[in-house]
Formats: sequence, structure tokens, C-alpha cells
Amino acid sequence: MKKYFCLTFFILFFNLFFILVSGTGEAFVPQTLHLLHLVIQKIKQPVGIQAYQTKKILNYKDTGKGFAELEEKLIYAYPNQLRADIISDTMTSFSVESDFRFVKVMEGVIVSHEKPLVDLYTDILLYRDHESLLNQLDMAGIDTTKVSFQRYNDIICYVIGRSVEKDKPFAGLWIEKESFLPIKYVLEKNGWLVEFFYNKWQRVSKTWYPMQVSIFLDNQLFAMVHVRSFDLKSGFPSSLFDIEHIKQLYPENDPDFFDKNLQEIDELDKRIEDFKKLYE
Repeated sequence: MKKYFCLTFFILFFNLFFILVSGTGEAFVPQTLHLLHLVIQKIKQPVGIQAYQTKKILNYKDTGKGFAELEEKLIYAYPNQLRADIISDTMTSFSVESDFRFVKVMEGVIVSHEKPLVDLYTDILLYRDHESLLNQLDMAGIDTTKVSFQRYNDIICYVIGRSVEKDKPFAGLWIEKESFLPIKYVLEKNGWLVEFFYNKWQRVSKTWYPMQVSIFLDNQLFAMVHVRSFDLKSGFPSSLFDIEHIKQLYPENDPDFFDKNLQEIDELDKRIEDFKKLYE
């Protein structure tokens, strides 16, 4: 009887282990909101973060060296406020995201209210409470009703989202099962499949931040973000993130400015069009 009990226990344990590892045990997968809560518990929400980084845009024909580089300063004021300034002697450009609203200013003119495609990687870094992050994933077109196990590069992940067609790429968020760190974020937008890969997560105090982000458009490497440093800071002036105040300071969609400076308004958008032509 004892041997039978031990054998039965071993079989049950082995089956449970196989289910969890193979990803077939849907009943053991946490629901989306609980999973995002675990992610936020891991990466934490500090009062604020200031990060300095280099964004390298690959295959950039105009530079003659195959890539272009932008030096950027990012300021996160939690919850849900982000300002990104390009550090340059030749141009002035910044963008502000605040409570799901966005504005971008270049050379003293408001040029966009839509977040650039390749900057959507900050979604995961900005929204650091689980309800706001869930809301952002919903708005990004991810099916947040579905969570499953999958392997990515031999790493077992929780995956939020699902494919409409079997074996087709789909919008979703990949979260490493052991660490609860996001490692992959995929979106479908404006006819593009955009993939962000978060690498080299580092911790300052209790807060985690990725030191490298790889950005793919339609399965081709488009840009790399290398974070040189990040620090926990607070006390940023509220005016830095006040979109209504910014709209009062800068003119919007000046036709003359666009006609005369079309190529200088957004080199990143121009680069995306160049990139598209390379792979058509």
C-alpha cells in the first residue's frame, strides 16, 4: 500500500511538473492583472527616473557610415509621465507623454500628437502600476484575456496575447517566468510588425531598468538603444510634463514650417520610409 501511494504521488508530481514546464497547463497560468501585478512588484515604481541613452538607427544611408545616432535624456515622473529630450547642438526636439496623451515638438513647432513607432518600447517602462499597464496593453491592441506559457530562446515565459492565425506573429508581452522581467513586446501598427527586446536589466536600489533595447521592424533590426546610466530622481518641475502648457507655448502644424523643413521635421519617420524601401 505504501509503495502504491509513493508511486501515485510520484506520477502526480511528474505530471504537474511536465504541465508547468511544457506550457500546456492553462489552469496554472495567472490571470493577466495578477501577472502584471507580479511584474510591477519586481521592477517597482519609484518616484522618478532619469536615464541617458544613445539610440543607434541602423542602415541609415545619409550618414555614409550605415547608421545614425541620437543622444537622449529620458525623465520619468511616476505615475504615467515621460519626457524625452534629444541632446544636440544643431536641433531642439523633445516629446512628452502624460496620462496616455502625447505631444512632440521640433524646432519650436508641435509636429505630432502620436507617439513614434520605435518609441513604443517605453510603454513597459513608463506604466508601472498594473492597472495602467493593462490599460496600455489593451490600447496597443493586445488580447489581454489570454495568458499562456511559451518558450523564447529556451526561456520559459508567460505570454499575454494570442495569435488570430496559428503560427503567425501576434501582438503580445513576453515575461520571463522565473524573474517576472519583461523581455519581449510585440505590436502591430500602421502596417508594421514592431518587436522590442529588453536586455541587460539592471537594478538601482529596488528599481529595475533595461540597459539595452533592440527594435525590429518586420523582422529586420532597425535600431538599438544603449542606456549609459539611469538614476532614481524626483522633484522635476511639473511644467516639463504639462501638455496643455506646451500647446500654449508652441504653434501647431505650421504649414510654412512643414513646407520649408519637411526633411528635418522627423528624421526617424524618414528613416522608416527608407527602411521600408530596402526590404520591399
